[in-house]
Amino acid sequence: MNIKNVYILDDRSTLYINGEDAKEFLQNLISNDINKVSDINSCFTSLLTPQGKFLYEFIIIKHKSGYLIDCEKSQADGLYKQLSIYKLRSKVEILNLTNEFVVATFSQEKFLTFEEAQDVSGFTLKYREDPIFLDPRKKQLGARLIINLEKLYLSLKKLDLHDSKLSEYYSS
Repeated sequence: MNIKNVYILDDRSTLYINGEDAKEFLQNLISNDINKVSDINSCFTSLLTPQGKFLYEFIIIKHKSGYLIDCEKSQADGLYKQLSIYKLRSKVEILNLTNEFVVATFSQEKFLTFEEAQDVSGFTLKYREDPIFLDPRKKQLGARLIINLEKLYLSLKKLDLHDSKLSEYYSS
């Protein structure tokens, strides 16, 4: 992966969960510990049925007063519906931001050029208000940026990243 290449992952979606019960809501649903997720750390987790059967997997990132979820686009609607079922009386808001936010990925080497970056899976930092994090599954998969579509190309220019073909990313 070229250090200046960035790939827009159009097969990924973004959900956002916030509200005063957001942390407890997620803690009771996900297979990982929500306390691991902070302004400087993101984690990979999954959602299981009450019987423990696998439903969805995703990356969860702290963002402002809530949490962003980076998931497969093909599973976003199902995950949204499943989370909504569990909402009940919880004081949470679940938003599907797929049409407003994009997920982009670039090399681990480029991530390490940022001030304060650490070579640790899931390490998260902010570029302006947007999270950039090393993939929590395996840091060699590179870094991810979740950003508002309107700010994408200006931010890529300022970060000295060049939009490249997604097929290059999946072939490397």
